Amino acid sequence: MIKQKIAACLATIGISFGILGATTITSHAASLSIPDISEWQGKITNLQAQNLKNQVSFVINRRQYGSSYVDKYATNNTALYVKYGIPFGEYDYAMFTSAASAKTEALNFYNRSNKNAKFYVLDFEQNNAGGASKAAVNAWYNEMRSLTNKKLVFYSYQSFATTYAGSIRNKFDAQWIANYSARPTITTDLWQYTNKHYLAALGKYLDDSKVMTTSHPVSWWTGDSSTATALQASSIVKTPKYYHALNSSEQITVSRKVYLYDSKTFSKANRTKTLSAGQNLKVKSVTKRPTGSYYFTTTDGQYVTANRSYVNE
Repeated sequence: MIKQKIAACLATIGISFGILGATTITSHAASLSIPDISEWQGKITNLQAQNLKNQVSFVINRRQYGSSYVDKYATNNTALYVKYGIPFGEYDYAMFTSAASAKTEALNFYNRSNKNAKFYVLDFEQNNAGGASKAAVNAWYNEMRSLTNKKLVFYSYQSFATTYAGSIRNKFDAQWIANYSARPTITTDLWQYTNKHYLAALGKYLDDSKVMTTSHPVSWWTGDSSTATALQASSIVKTPKYYHALNSSEQITVSRKVYLYDSKTFSKANRTKTLSAGQNLKVKSVTKRPTGSYYFTTTDGQYVTANRSYVNE
């Protein structure tokens, strides 16, 4: 969710049953993907929701961006989670400026939410309340607790959580902490470890999280141990060989020697430059060949492989 402050939408690609069937393996890991989804991932379709069910343990869906903005696809997407039996929570991206506005924001969030949600999240990663940030977080919690007995979860990234929420976050039933470089060192029940996980059901790279503590297993989040067990034993999609979409920075980094080409055929005669590990390239699109491989087009009209063995997003 940290990246949602950047108004960029990842590119969408189609995923067929044939592709899914060819790339699945059985997993009995502690959990499958746990993505958070907002309008930036688009309006989910029935087919995507059906595929999503077999690739996630649960979903965390954005309901609003502060009191004044409701996520465009929250109603559609949460209705599909209900339809296809996908456990989900909802989150409020906090924009409150005081304790009073935090209380109002919490009320609006609850009233707008799908009441099938298993839990509610305060996404607090932008401080608009100045020195009253801790009081505002407390007010949001107290208002939500007066409205529901469901689990309340605090989300932020590590440094922000300790600075602007302090010990108030310990009042919540669980803490969901983002730290992409390493495992968080503060109390963490759910760890958002990346913003570049490829989720085949949506054909996109997005945030992903891991359940961290034995006190809150997957069943605690889903509210149904049988559902959690079934999800744990279902199929999970392997990381693909090639990048299929652009990330928000529209930049790639070379990880080993690779060539730039002035032709999409990638023939030896069309090599224009040798690139070394560590070099960065700005790219504007990624394209699939009929053979199944993908390549990037750079902003200056040249071409480079999208093979993960040679480049990183």
